Amino acid sequence: MKIVIVGGGTAGWTTAAMIVKHTTDYDITVIDSSKIGIIGAGEGSTGSLPWFIRHPWPDNSVNEIDFLRKTKGTIKLGINFKNWKGDGTNIYSPIHPSETSSEFMDSAFLGAIARHGRGDYSSLHSLLMEDKLGTFKKEGNRIVQVLGNHTYHFDGVEVGKYFKEWCIKRGVKHIDSEVENIKFDENEFLKSIKLSDGQTIDGEFWFDCSGFNKVLMSKTKNKWISYKDNLPTNTAIPFSTDISSKNVRFETEATALDNGWMWKIPLQHRHGCGYVYCDAFTNETKAVDELEKHLGHKVEPIKTIKFESGRYEKIWYNNIVAVGLAGSFLEPLQATSIHISLTSVAQLLLHKLRGDTIYYKDADAYNEGINIIIDDYKDLVQMHYLTKRQDTPFWKFITNELKITDKNKEFIEISKHRLINALDVPVMYGTAGYPIWCHILENAGLYDKEMVLKELHKFGAYNKAMTEMDRLKLFHKRLKLEIINNEEFFKYLKL
Repeated sequence: MKIVIVGGGTAGWTTAAMIVKHTTDYDITVIDSSKIGIIGAGEGSTGSLPWFIRHPWPDNSVNEIDFLRKTKGTIKLGINFKNWKGDGTNIYSPIHPSETSSEFMDSAFLGAIARHGRGDYSSLHSLLMEDKLGTFKKEGNRIVQVLGNHTYHFDGVEVGKYFKEWCIKRGVKHIDSEVENIKFDENEFLKSIKLSDGQTIDGEFWFDCSGFNKVLMSKTKNKWISYKDNLPTNTAIPFSTDISSKNVRFETEATALDNGWMWKIPLQHRHGCGYVYCDAFTNETKAVDELEKHLGHKVEPIKTIKFESGRYEKIWYNNIVAVGLAGSFLEPLQATSIHISLTSVAQLLLHKLRGDTIYYKDADAYNEGINIIIDDYKDLVQMHYLTKRQDTPFWKFITNELKITDKNKEFIEISKHRLINALDVPVMYGTAGYPIWCHILENAGLYDKEMVLKELHKFGAYNKAMTEMDRLKLFHKRLKLEIINNEEFFKYLKL
């Protein structure tokens, strides 16, 4: 079967790599124009990318350290949310949220609230972020991981290059050109495309990985579902700042500002940064002024990016699957883009594409599942904002006028009567999951300490929770003696 991928970058080349990694049944061509630039302002990922990297590759041709070296990457233990309540405090959202959980509640998380007043202290990853440490120790001339489940920061441009090279070596065809015309049949199945170099490319199954351009999907009758009423930010200005291996932290910083928030991502050669804001409350000139005042130095934006959060009604439409920004976009607060891309392709490979057969009858079920994942993250991203801030016009709008999603309304109502538990959160392959939700719900004020203590005693879990806190304290103390500091880790990566 002939598969054509329109668009390169991270979405296109990881899609090709995932297919080649799992099967050799397909003839794959990637249409990727060198005239279309990629913004490599520094990017992060969720736990899905380490799963992709660490899962066995043919000939062991991909490994974690090599990936980090060639993509100028660093370790990511989680996200440090700064000043989201407007009072200067922070809360960590770790990649690996806690060490223990039960069906209904995470005893470590609730124990941390009961003892420390902070649920993020239930995770070793949170504690190590605060210590400015990673997850590796020295063994002779090499380093080994002593704590699992971290993910990565990386230069997005280099990730695309990394998997492009890997794919081409394994027979994936690459055409450097742009799409000029698209031909559908009478049933709106895509038959062929005409390129700017004069070539006509036909295919049986297509992936639209063309980013915001939506080269294929925008030409269909597929409906775009906007999230702008729920996620009002619509502009980003990426920029970079200098970095030193002596002060790097293995975390994404997400700092709430007057009209949105700023990301700061550590790479080996720079910090990738950006301001995500709503242009109804400020403009680029004022946003840059705000950044410079906040950072204490001059900022030079790479460009201005306009966006609208949302998704297509059908990620799989006839014989086209939209991957990455071509199919959905959520502002980058939880680094969901690559996660949703990898999840959508993995589900397609595991359940829908089998040899030379395409099970189009499965498209509805596939779309339903992917939509649940995207909508779950939409709810999660919105919940970050629901902290009742009133200190600027933007935050007054968020608190008083923002349209709250049905799921988040449900969470707010539940929290008035009892603790939110694992059964309240959507659970399927690819959704955020209860432990991740816990920290965001806590930041929004939905875990009252007195109610936590009441329910721990009610379910007979208080002693277990305190035992978990004691065990965590001892484990953390031992880890601090073993783990190398971030400067040493940088030196190893650059060998």
